[in-house]
Amino acid sequence: MTSKLIFMVTQQTVLVTVPGTGLAECRIRARDVWRAQLWAARLDRLLAGGEAPESSVALALRAQRLVRPVARMELARALLRLLALAVGPPQATAPARVDRRRVRSAAAELHLLVDRLVAGGPVSAYGVAQLRGLLADGSSPLYHRANPDDLSARLRGVRAALDVLDPATPGRPAA
Repeated sequence: MTSKLIFMVTQQTVLVTVPGTGLAECRIRARDVWRAQLWAARLDRLLAGGEAPESSVALALRAQRLVRPVARMELARALLRLLALAVGPPQATAPARVDRRRVRSAAAELHLLVDRLVAGGPVSAYGVAQLRGLLADGSSPLYHRANPDDLSARLRGVRAALDVLDPATPGRPAA
């Protein structure tokens, strides 16, 4: 398994912020790949909260993984499965119990989000991590009726976050 992880890294360096120096190239080591995979959920929370991907090698690697086309397609398929669960007949064996009413009312936003994910072009790890968090959180408005958040507004926020290059500077589009 170790050799498989090492060979999956196609590049040798990432850019990270070095205190007092600014951005610098940092060599990727096998342990960096392991950390990025082992700490994926924690790194996703940091990225969703606005932590800069270049603040560590592990965050840079995780951010790169999140924005890959294959990862974006997986998220788009997950959103389409949620829509199918919401509009189809209730299933006792469904993998997730969605708030069918909320998901149906946010169908237009979900479709726009799917379109944005599959459209190509750059997206930010910030937005992708937010979407992954929304999908993974069983208490989010996707699943939990008692959650007071407006699902459509949350989805609009995620879609906007996909185009934010630097969360510390809102409004700057992803390059």
